[in-house]
Amino acid sequence: MELSAHVAAGLKLLGSSSAITENCYTKLLEAGICVITDNQKVINVSQLCNAKGDAVKESYAALLSLLIESARHDIDPDTLSVTLVQDYNFSAPRNEKLIRLYRLHKKQLQAALSNVGIYLPHVVDASWTLDFCIKASSLEQVGSFLYLIQFHTESCPEQYGKDSAISRLKFLCTQEELQDLVWKLRDAVRHVERIANM
Repeated sequence: MELSAHVAAGLKLLGSSSAITENCYTKLLEAGICVITDNQKVINVSQLCNAKGDAVKESYAALLSLLIESARHDIDPDTLSVTLVQDYNFSAPRNEKLIRLYRLHKKQLQAALSNVGIYLPHVVDASWTLDFCIKASSLEQVGSFLYLIQFHTESCPEQYGKDSAISRLKFLCTQEELQDLVWKLRDAVRHVERIANM
């Protein structure tokens, strides 16, 4: 796991007891875990500690980067502990607090990272009915078939563990429009299969 120079400087600040007090350090750890695992929660970092605002913000950003990258690369707590002590000069008590929280919340951090991204709804079912339109209000006689198509779509859960929501998409089309839709769907399936076989 490689971290940028800014993150490394922030972690050295976080490990320094002269820059960040022990009380502030504990609050930053709890806030960092909470912000990543609970995406609804917004925390004002400058109100957490009475220390220098820039140092607190820099160390908090570095802490978030460290937690995210460690969870993303599935780094075990012992390796992270050695890295913190050797590379970023963390004291033993600070190192223990961070590793204890990381060990406790590692699965939640990874679950939160798995939900990052855009997930479009996907079709899980379809139903249709055939109607015959004899007369419309604007024309004397129409005499055409109309298809009422209903797609049942499932959207991915926003947070880990929640049930996915099923919604319905309804539209009306003629026989020609339905044939066009079927051909486009078949064409899309062919393209996806071709890409999958590459």
